[in-house]
Amino acid sequence: MTHVLRRPKIWTLLMSAPVLLGASQPPGTPPAPAPAPASPADLADAPVTSSEITPFIQPFDLDATRRMSVQVMVGGQGPYSFLVDTGAERTIIARELADRLGLVEGGKLRMATIGGSATVPSFRVAALQMTNLSMHGFDAPSFFGRHIGAAGLIGVDMLEDRRILIDFTKESMQVLETRKRARPIIRDDDAIVVTARNSAGRLILSDARIDGRRIDVIVDTGAQTSVGNLALQKLVADRRANRLPFLPTTLGAVTGEAVPATRTAIKRIIINGMDVNDLPVSFADSQAFRALGLTERPALLLGMDSLALFDRVEIDFPNKRVVFDLPDGASRATGQRFAANFAKPAS
Repeated sequence: MTHVLRRPKIWTLLMSAPVLLGASQPPGTPPAPAPAPASPADLADAPVTSSEITPFIQPFDLDATRRMSVQVMVGGQGPYSFLVDTGAERTIIARELADRLGLVEGGKLRMATIGGSATVPSFRVAALQMTNLSMHGFDAPSFFGRHIGAAGLIGVDMLEDRRILIDFTKESMQVLETRKRARPIIRDDDAIVVTARNSAGRLILSDARIDGRRIDVIVDTGAQTSVGNLALQKLVADRRANRLPFLPTTLGAVTGEAVPATRTAIKRIIINGMDVNDLPVSFADSQAFRALGLTERPALLLGMDSLALFDRVEIDFPNKRVVFDLPDGASRATGQRFAANFAKPAS
């Protein structure tokens, strides 16, 4: 059975400001109305004891870019709002927060961003804890919080031995222990199970195609909308797979720079038998793709606007598997699955 996801209000989505890899919104975009503010100056001052840490089932805030943030403790202080970013190789701390906590500066680190490569300072973090998930004694790269949009990012270095269960209907997230050959948590009849391969900690979906041509797809919870490389842009143009004209836009990088890009909506992407229709995508010549060795093959970072089409998404890093739970209320007319009523345009 073919599963189809259709996206309404394409022009509204097309003109929405894209954000990638924890990037802030471009200048002029209204600030995110998140309860947990991004500015370290507004974060809680008083230390919180371990008994006060947020529950194991993590409630998350969806900011104006539809990215997820959770509450974490840094060296026993906090909690502070960090974005969960499955597209980021390393956990990152905002420079303002590092200064505020008096963290010791480490060596300079070379990081790949949407705009290119950047040499950034690092800070020694004694411990970072989110309920029973913790990482101790590591050097965290640092960017300004006003560009990250939060006090930091939780990257795959903290998640690589776990699985994430995101429930969009309840706006909650669980970071769970797992083991090799563990069964999926989502086992509904209408769930789509997609196997993946691992590249630098990221999961690349193994069966995705545009007009019969295989493409690489990375689930990226740190991106508001989906971003493709130039090879994907060429494929879409050559196959006339774009629903709308290519238009110029910009992407905001974590370094604060505005990266030129091109934007359209792709008519149809098939992921393991599931159709995603009219998907807004920006295309950029990004160092992030080069760092993953994804320049020759068409590649796509699948952002939060697409993930939020589903009731639940399970990302299991050790088992290299992503499970998509289609909305319960979608129509089964003519043997197809439609999710138009569940698509939410980006703010």
